[in-house]
Amino acid sequence: MLEVMNVTNQNYPPAALRSIAESYVQLMMLAEAGQKAGLDHDPRFAEMMEIARVRTMAQMYRHSLDEKFNTPSQEEIEAYYKENIGNYEQLKIDRVFIPLADPKKPQERPVFEKKARQKIDELRERAAKGEDMQALEEEAYKSLGLASPPKVDQGAKRKNNYPPALEKDIFTLKPAEVTKVETDLSGFSFYKVRSREPIPLEYVKAEITRNLYQKNMEAAMKTANSHVHSELNDQFFRPHVAAPVPLMMKPAPNATAPPSATRGNAGASPSSGAPSSQAPVTPK
Repeated sequence: MLEVMNVTNQNYPPAALRSIAESYVQLMMLAEAGQKAGLDHDPRFAEMMEIARVRTMAQMYRHSLDEKFNTPSQEEIEAYYKENIGNYEQLKIDRVFIPLADPKKPQERPVFEKKARQKIDELRERAAKGEDMQALEEEAYKSLGLASPPKVDQGAKRKNNYPPALEKDIFTLKPAEVTKVETDLSGFSFYKVRSREPIPLEYVKAEITRNLYQKNMEAAMKTANSHVHSELNDQFFRPHVAAPVPLMMKPAPNATAPPSATRGNAGASPSSGAPSSQAPVTPK
């Protein structure tokens, strides 16, 4: 039973197995009692069994796809790696950065920003001709009166590490080429690619396996649903307004309550306990 039902391939500790066994016994006892009570002939039973059948079939189909796509062949992995080599390439990148203002003199930002713009344009041209990026940045910081220039080395980067527009500029570069000057809220910068290297397949094999699984699962689900078009009736999904709750009839302002009401035994005679000849009022 567990082998059939355990579609997620989880391991059950002994305590969980005991709990499942006890629950199963209880289910069998209640099912037998329900059958003796004739509930298997109730139309609702047939409807629920059909729902259970559809749900179980869908779960088993998903599980069959899991088993099929969870372990792609080495040939599939290698083919995917070659087809998407651009996603498995790392670039060693340098960046020269100059802030928009001197942190010590924020009130002089307009003048500083103009000088910084002129300097970054000059450095970008010199970097494109092969000058050292770190030396260029240190020169800029010294000339602008700034301290502690940051390291230009950005390390090895893959895609999805930069904003889309900037990433597009960087990853179209060849080694030794530089981007145009980028401007953001913090300052001016440009990037240079030192080298481009493919990541060895063994380092990205697990990632490719996940990507292939997701790709194949999505394709299989799309195929399964391609012949079906559903239309939902919006009238059915509107909020349901319940009917108002009927109000209890209230006596007229000057009406006198019947004697029986004063003794907490409405509808009974105060002396004998026999039913009163006055019929009780029924709210409508």
